[in-house]
Amino acid sequence: MRLLREDEEFRLAVMGLLGIVDIQSSLRQLVSAVNDLIRTVQRLVEGQERLWDGQNKLWEENRKMWEAIKALQEGQNALRTDVNRLWENQNKLWETVKALQEGQNALRADVNKLWEENKKINENIEKLWQENNKMWKEIRSIRIELSGVSRTVGALVERDVRHYLPSWVRERFGVNVDRLRRARIEGIGEFDGYAEVDNKVVAVEIKATLRLRDVEDFVDKVSRLRSAKVGREVIAVVAYANETRDTGKAVELARTNGIKVVKHHGEDDFEELT
Repeated sequence: MRLLREDEEFRLAVMGLLGIVDIQSSLRQLVSAVNDLIRTVQRLVEGQERLWDGQNKLWEENRKMWEAIKALQEGQNALRTDVNRLWENQNKLWETVKALQEGQNALRADVNKLWEENKKINENIEKLWQENNKMWKEIRSIRIELSGVSRTVGALVERDVRHYLPSWVRERFGVNVDRLRRARIEGIGEFDGYAEVDNKVVAVEIKATLRLRDVEDFVDKVSRLRSAKVGREVIAVVAYANETRDTGKAVELARTNGIKVVKHHGEDDFEELT
């Protein structure tokens, strides 16, 4: 037994005698087949491992996909919420637009009413203008009539004063004047009453209503007359019947320039003011 274990040649010789050479060959073939099978199994195991790795990767990808799907669902839900909010806002906008349209319609109605009122006002204004024009025509007619009356009154006052004033001049200045005549002096102007006696000159301005501008004009004429009548006494008199708001200023201007002012109350009644 020891030789069989230790001496390979002896062992082979015994096997040859026993007829087990083919068995040895078969064992070798079997071992080779087993080795092939082991290698195949090993490859299968490796393939299985790779398959498991691939499957794990697939599971990981699948998990990521589900997470992505979940995120998409969450995003979709958020989007749906936003869409719902947009619909709500749009509905509110439509309500606002509707309210604005109603307000615009009401405003348009008010504007139409205003146009109607404006039309009526324009019609009334047109009527007022027509009435105003009619009144102005009447006023112009009245003014023309008043102007005629004023000229008539002025002429009557002037005639009355010219008739009675000489007696007042005789009494006041001792000048023997019988009448005062209207006169135009070359280079000086026109006087309502005028007379020259000895070395005295009487110049009179007669006004139904005394105004400041009347005295201003008379002051200029008297100044030119005094320059032309050097060496002779010029007695300047303003006689009037009615007053206006600037008559007081007119009287003061006459006083300043040495002009007598008398107010005629009727016939030979004269009130000396300066």
